[in-house]
Amino acid sequence: MVSKKRPFDGQLTPLAITAALVLIIVGALASPRVRGHGAGLRTGSGDFGSEAVRSDTEPQGPQVFRYFSEQPGTLDPALASDAYSSLVIAQIFSPLVGLTSDLEPVPQMAESWTISRDGLVYLFQIHRGVRFHNGREVTASDFVYSLTRLFDEPFRSQGLAAGYLDAIVGVPEFVSGHAKTIRGIRAVDRYRLEIRLARPYSALLSALALDQASVVPRECVEAKGSRPFALYPVGCGPFRVSYRHDDERLVLASNPAYFQGKPEIDSIIFYTPKGSVQGVDTEGAKALLRGDAAMASLPLNMLDEAKSRSNIRVVRWQDLSLSFIGMNTRIPPLNDPRVRKALALAIGREEMLKLWPAGKMLSQAILPPGLPGYSPEPRTYPHDPDAARKLLASAGYGPSHPLPTLILWKANANQSVREVDTLMVKTLAEAGIRVSLRYVSWTELDAVATARHAQLFAFAWVADIPDPDTFLRSLFYSSSGTNYFQYSNPAVDSLLDVAQRTANPETRMNAYRAVEARVVRDAPLIPLFHSSTFVGLGEEVSGLEVNPLGISTLAMEKLRIGKPIHKREPRQALR
Repeated sequence: MVSKKRPFDGQLTPLAITAALVLIIVGALASPRVRGHGAGLRTGSGDFGSEAVRSDTEPQGPQVFRYFSEQPGTLDPALASDAYSSLVIAQIFSPLVGLTSDLEPVPQMAESWTISRDGLVYLFQIHRGVRFHNGREVTASDFVYSLTRLFDEPFRSQGLAAGYLDAIVGVPEFVSGHAKTIRGIRAVDRYRLEIRLARPYSALLSALALDQASVVPRECVEAKGSRPFALYPVGCGPFRVSYRHDDERLVLASNPAYFQGKPEIDSIIFYTPKGSVQGVDTEGAKALLRGDAAMASLPLNMLDEAKSRSNIRVVRWQDLSLSFIGMNTRIPPLNDPRVRKALALAIGREEMLKLWPAGKMLSQAILPPGLPGYSPEPRTYPHDPDAARKLLASAGYGPSHPLPTLILWKANANQSVREVDTLMVKTLAEAGIRVSLRYVSWTELDAVATARHAQLFAFAWVADIPDPDTFLRSLFYSSSGTNYFQYSNPAVDSLLDVAQRTANPETRMNAYRAVEARVVRDAPLIPLFHSSTFVGLGEEVSGLEVNPLGISTLAMEKLRIGKPIHKREPRQALR
């Protein structure tokens, strides 16, 4: 699981994530009517359990799933930082630890572990007999290599995991070049891995569940040739790469030797078409309504139509997410905090929410409900155009010297999102702030924001671990590889260091609350909404388990598709 950035499209899937919702269309080759899977924690009529959608089904021929999604940026887990990459990576690779739907750590590649009384030494027993897709057995030494690799460049600066794992003994010496290995990561023997910490870190097990912390075979990563690892990866997960064509189609075949059992489905086909101006979710929803898809994310403007179909179930679930407008604090005029605060005061968040309110909650700060440290206390700027104009005037902008037009980069969007965007631009204009919307593909949006070239950008961020660091340290620590705002505040860095190093829960949460207040006040971003995802499902779906960390956590090996088995209701006994 990765702190998932996605293009914000007005609603979010269940990862960080991140910018907007991954569209998924699932299909089966065996039938002209596409079949698939899906899940949700809640529907409009009640709650689901941890396995959100259950049905009695009878398999129908080869279990083949077809997915339509944005293009993954990479298939190398150490570099993954977006939901689209993680969605694929999670099927190919396996980390030491897994997470339940309640976000509790559970064994995965590690069949068990022990923790010393002082919380500084973790000893993991690795599953014996697990093999990479190339046939070689996975050992503890492979995890030493894989975890150490996270602290090499470019993985340390572009990825996320290093920031969560820097409590490991020897990391500073390795990063500075004064040591060739990390002392706190060692193979005790072939099947036992020891990790020693310099300070207690209660989120370590959750951090080791990150996709980035998955085990990789060194000989494949470092092999020379025409098939680079980031395009043709080798893992030990439930699926392996079978075929790739022109970055628009990727086929994964099931791994019959998967250590947790052969997957129910035989293969997954990821279709990543380029250039949908309406957004991939609209195309997927149309396919669902035609009967050509078994699962698709639903834009809010197509929600009622999906609900009216008797053969479609609409489910909803909340993830740990925040949608926001990001501001690059190094690009004029946004390098002036008065201009950034003026934007935060001018934007009509409440009006935007009322236009398409389904599944959205107005954010009061940064951390979403359900995450430790969350507080409902309002800390965002109120909607006050007059105050915004006064701030702009103090920065030297007014009728005779207007603020230059700002460029807001967004991913191609559906009708409801574009309507909200139009209203947003209107409210900003009322305060003398002109914004030009630039709709691009997700790949282009990700690239321009990652390169720190975007003046304004719309993202959604979905948690990768159930800890405030997943938002506050990842996004706002000055040296973080995912600080897209180029925001730097020494007081924030110091507070984040305190939060990460203290073993006192109260001290930790107080530090996070202080960070939130300072960041919101400095306005490197405008928090918008915490959102639910609406997903439409076909009738022949079962086996999906979800958690609040997003759609990239889908355990596809547990999915099952097939024709419903209609059981006769038992007759009531006579009294």
